[in-house]
Amino acid sequence: MVARALMIWLVLAGLLPAGAALAVSDAEMQAIHAAIADWQTVEARARLEPLLQAEPDEPGLQFAEARLLYFEGRYGDAVNLLDQLLERLGPGAPEAVKHLRAEVGQTHETLKSFDEYVTPDGRFRIRYTGRDKLLMPWLAEVLIQADKALAADFAWRPEGQILVEIYPRIDYLAKVSSLTEEAIETSGTIALCKYNRLMFTSPRGLVKGYGWRDTVTHEFVHYYVTKKSRNTVPIWLHEGIAKFQETRWRTGPGEALDPPQEDLLARALKADELVTFEQMHPSMALLPSQEAAALAFAEVHTVIEFLHGQKGYAGINALLEGLRDGREMDAALKAVYGVDLTDLWGVWKRAMQAKGYKEYPGLVRTTLRFKRPGQSEDTELEAELGTIEEKQVKDFTHLGELLRARGRHKAAGKEYRKAMALGGDGNPVIQNGLSAALIEQGEVAEIPTLLKKVEAYYPTYLNTFLNLGEAHLKLGQIPAAIAAFEAAVGINPFHPRPHQALTALYDEAGQPERAKLARESLELLK
Repeated sequence: MVARALMIWLVLAGLLPAGAALAVSDAEMQAIHAAIADWQTVEARARLEPLLQAEPDEPGLQFAEARLLYFEGRYGDAVNLLDQLLERLGPGAPEAVKHLRAEVGQTHETLKSFDEYVTPDGRFRIRYTGRDKLLMPWLAEVLIQADKALAADFAWRPEGQILVEIYPRIDYLAKVSSLTEEAIETSGTIALCKYNRLMFTSPRGLVKGYGWRDTVTHEFVHYYVTKKSRNTVPIWLHEGIAKFQETRWRTGPGEALDPPQEDLLARALKADELVTFEQMHPSMALLPSQEAAALAFAEVHTVIEFLHGQKGYAGINALLEGLRDGREMDAALKAVYGVDLTDLWGVWKRAMQAKGYKEYPGLVRTTLRFKRPGQSEDTELEAELGTIEEKQVKDFTHLGELLRARGRHKAAGKEYRKAMALGGDGNPVIQNGLSAALIEQGEVAEIPTLLKKVEAYYPTYLNTFLNLGEAHLKLGQIPAAIAAFEAAVGINPFHPRPHQALTALYDEAGQPERAKLARESLELLK
């Protein structure tokens, strides 16, 4: 136990008399530290507070208090307390104290200039910096809706206020976590739920944003699972429940896999090259590529879909409660589902093979692209064209892009159609290039059909929804235009066009509060 080791060190160092003893029993200190490690911060605070009032200068209690302050998000207070403790202990202080000071200090320095926003219901404290202020009302809406749905699903609601942190770039995420920037880019990790808080990268940290609303909800599910299970859930189960539940802020549980995920799973099942539960440990963020991580998420999503189909949320909750109460995974699974972990893998795999998941020929593998200093439009175009393998298709598309950039939209359209004839109708670069050219020519009638497959294949590809929004707007299809521009906000809320369009569209649809939100967002961008 850290507190007992700290006391022994103090006695040996001559800083306390040999007869000195902790002001509290080992069992109570273990219970406090276990509560902190399990994110039961309300419980830990209730246990620790009276002890601190009785013995405010006791080093073991001060160390526990510093840990708890860190998990409560009170970084400055934790740093001050640790500095006082280290000054008392001197240069030979225990490594545990030095390590905690370094970790908390790094987080404090990184985030000390951030602003705070508390949601209208007081449930969420959100830390952000700069232009991320624009996200606040949109994010609050998602969190509040997700909280309501998750509380119903888990038949339980975590106590207290929830801390959410938004980082402008991935280097911030690296500084406040154990991940390196290389690991973040390799795996496509843009968000975490660690240290009793939700942590995610702003959409402005990526070239074209990403589906941040589902991502935030995904991390919020991790928060629920950790709290409910007292931090006893292995990574495959954690990620499976989070993936299954990540759309709950907007729809029912367990939406079908997106085509890119289904394609990955279908090919992996066929080749018998699945990512095993063991390979997922200790973190999806440490898998060797974004494709491997995407496959792992597709697998665990369908594992939870399978379990949910067996016994619904009652079964999932019983499994979490069994783990919370100290059962090993095999015993917990057998008690609820009648199988151990090895059997679960087998029956799930057979069930997935029987489902007949489809492969999608011609599907383009897209990856998250993080912003880098000095990135130019040419670099972005090169990355987009790099998703096209056939040289002739790439050449036609490139020429279409060059012609469109020069305002020669009719000629550009001809090149895009040549690329489509060879490359099919499922490439986001080609179909969106043609759509943009058609919008400039005022010929928008075919765009919804043109982008139908692309919309289904790549649900977080920004240009699709910008072009759909413009097309529906010009066609007078108000609800469809609103849906498209809202989807664009859900990918990159820092693009001004959706807010500009929504301001007028909400007014026309008789939604003045939504119009006010869009107008205020547009003002912040100016």
